[in-house]
Amino acid sequence: MKKLSILSFAVLSVFCFSCSDYLDKQPDDMLTINDVFAKRLEAEKYLASIYSFLPDEAGPYDNLSPISDEADFVWTGIGANNINTGNWSPTSIPYNPYTNYYKAIRSASVYINQVEKCLECETVTPGINIRTKAEARALRAYYYFLLIRQYGPVVILPEIIPVDASNNDTQLPRNSYEECVKYITAELDLAAKELPAVQTNVREYGRMDQRAVMAIKARVLLYGASPLFNGNNQDFEDFKNAKDGKKLISNTYDANKWKLAADAAKAVIDMMPTGLYKKMDANGQLNPLTSYRDLFVDRWNSEVIWARPSTRTNEFTQHAAPRQMKGWNGLGITQQMVDAYHMNNGKLINESGSGYVESGFSTANTKYTKVGDWNMYLNREPRFYVSVLYNHDEWPFSGSSSYTPIQLYATGLSGRNGSHDHTETGYLLTKFVSADSDVPNGRYTQQAWIFFRLGEMYLNYAEALNEYSAGNADIAKYVNLIRERAGLPALPTGLSQAEMRQKIQHERRIELAFEGHRVFDVRRWRIADATQGGPMYGMNVNKGTNFNDADFYQRVVFETRVFQKKHYFWPIQQSEIDRNRQMIQNPGW
Repeated sequence: MKKLSILSFAVLSVFCFSCSDYLDKQPDDMLTINDVFAKRLEAEKYLASIYSFLPDEAGPYDNLSPISDEADFVWTGIGANNINTGNWSPTSIPYNPYTNYYKAIRSASVYINQVEKCLECETVTPGINIRTKAEARALRAYYYFLLIRQYGPVVILPEIIPVDASNNDTQLPRNSYEECVKYITAELDLAAKELPAVQTNVREYGRMDQRAVMAIKARVLLYGASPLFNGNNQDFEDFKNAKDGKKLISNTYDANKWKLAADAAKAVIDMMPTGLYKKMDANGQLNPLTSYRDLFVDRWNSEVIWARPSTRTNEFTQHAAPRQMKGWNGLGITQQMVDAYHMNNGKLINESGSGYVESGFSTANTKYTKVGDWNMYLNREPRFYVSVLYNHDEWPFSGSSSYTPIQLYATGLSGRNGSHDHTETGYLLTKFVSADSDVPNGRYTQQAWIFFRLGEMYLNYAEALNEYSAGNADIAKYVNLIRERAGLPALPTGLSQAEMRQKIQHERRIELAFEGHRVFDVRRWRIADATQGGPMYGMNVNKGTNFNDADFYQRVVFETRVFQKKHYFWPIQQSEIDRNRQMIQNPGW
């Protein structure tokens, strides 16, 4: 018997099975699919299994930041190292969820086509089958999006395959990227009709609702309108299916794709009139630091659209914490990312009038810094102090009784010479770290990992609108709302379309840092060649015997990364290419 490909197995198992492997039963206690959907609790478990495939980037091993120019995570192991050095191939693919996402898609299709048989479900909760069927449909669409953002155009599986289908019948060619986008958005529209506008039951937070589905649609359309997929007449001319010759990525530019993306993002924005999440100080004034910090700590706050309720943020915090706080000292930030943050006057460090000073030590305390801090870190925007832990800085745990400066220089308590676990960049990541998490005693704040939030929708809307209707007043309005919450002045007026595009892209880099966007943003903008390859910089972690040792504060290359044209997409695993004769490999692989 010929071996089935992942896709063939997924297709056949939509309706050709006698048991479910998602319910964790022993071999002598297997349930048939009819048993599953005859029982409410088993049907609920099946739906939960579909949700279980959602990524959890709060786990540092699954976070994508170290394969972008944002970060270097010591503890991510060989996977990130292989990608960053170009040492990967179709037979060895790091960060490769391809199989799992198709398993989730297969499982969702089963649920969609079977759940209405659950009479007990309807008896207990009338209307539940229609609603949860819509949840599974939305999840299936989202898994397809996760596939196309990483692998490019993929195979959209048929809804139903005959049980007597041959192996040849189940070997399917890839759909075009445009077909994938149309399918995903149509499925999301269909799901939205049967979902509540917003989940209001706290016990059901994290489940699909209309707002989450609309946010997914907005991101899908933004990606589809972006330069990698919209009018790219250079990279994919020969990217075609072998048998039918179908072109998998169109080289025709369509400005209306930007309009669709803008309209989709604005629809989400209109559902959330209270705006961005903000916190005020004792005087009733906006506190930009606590607003941005607690956005990721306060579960289910008003900015959250959709989040994963169960996450590994405790694991993330432990990996991020320095050894002085009994942490694993491994989530480093690149100097490129440090340099990207604005000064507190809204200017970039290389702009005239920014006030940036590269060297020397501070002689006075400021709002966010202390005497003895390196001047490079003075007068930066509040999001910098939320996200970056630098040498002589303070770990954010609020239970600390006294200021403990963190020693990241070579001989320091958290430096290179102290242990094998150390940051290679001279920085650690503190975004997502709760001030109430006590690492030494193993007590952590329960947090959610945010998939979609209103701040992203503002930036999605501004980006799409700038491409479709340059000069529209809403562009600056929504970027400035992000900047206002960050404690920054408004953008200068009179920017050209190209200048505004650059401002929006930079604002995304800062506002959405370490949230899983950067690795795909630079690809869809077709700038990854310039940003993801070449030397990556940090401080000189091999130097320094005390806080006043200026040798530590020197930019050095900690890694030279490789990025080639083929890296715009992950490869399809070779076993799938071998088994599915209609599956072609991604360009360059």
